[in-house]
Order: sequence, then C-alpha cells, then structure tokens
Amino acid sequence: YFSLPGLSGSGLVAFPINGNSMEPLIIDGDVVVCREAEDLQYVKDNQIYAIRNNGTLWVKYVQRIFHGGRVTHLKLISANHLEHDPFIEEVNIHTRLYKVIRRISNL
Repeated sequence: YFSLPGLSGSGLVAFPINGNSMEPLIIDGDVVVCREAEDLQYVKDNQIYAIRNNGTLWVKYVQRIFHGGRVTHLKLISANHLEHDPFIEEVNIHTRLYKVIRRISNL
C-alpha cells in the first residue's frame, strides 16, 4: 500500500517501466501509478493504460476493437512508433487494464 499527494481512494497499483516504447512520455526507469479499469466497455480509446494479458504487462495507448457489441481485441500503440509498431491483443477473461494516472520519474 502507498499514498501520494493529490491521489486518493483505494485500488492504486504501481508498475516500473522497462524499455523505450513509450518515450518521450514515459521513460525507462519511471514508475507509473494506475487505477484498475473495472469494465472494458468504459475504457477510453487513445488513453494510456497498463495492460496485463497472458502473463505479459505492457504500458500503451489503447484502442478497443468491438465485435458483436463487445470488446474482443485491443490495439496497443506505443508513443515511440518509429521503433515499435502497433499490435493487436485478444481480450480474454484474464485481461486486466489499469488507467495510468501518474508518472514518477527520477529526473
């Protein structure tokens, strides 16, 4: 458990960043503070989320892909799009999204 000035409520999680895919917005070594998104239907497209799926964790811009009125896939987009192409991940019962609400940097 932790607390930060200006952030209230429960359910906050923090993830360290490893890699350059979200540079210059989020830099290798930063920590992102997130709040779990309860329902994929209400996730906002083109916002930054931490996505946990199939044993992997990414921090990316997210675009939902619908089929039959429900979210079936997520398009994950890096800020550093010159080095990292967008890719698609299938949504399953284990998929979790966490809205990035704060970045903590060593700078």
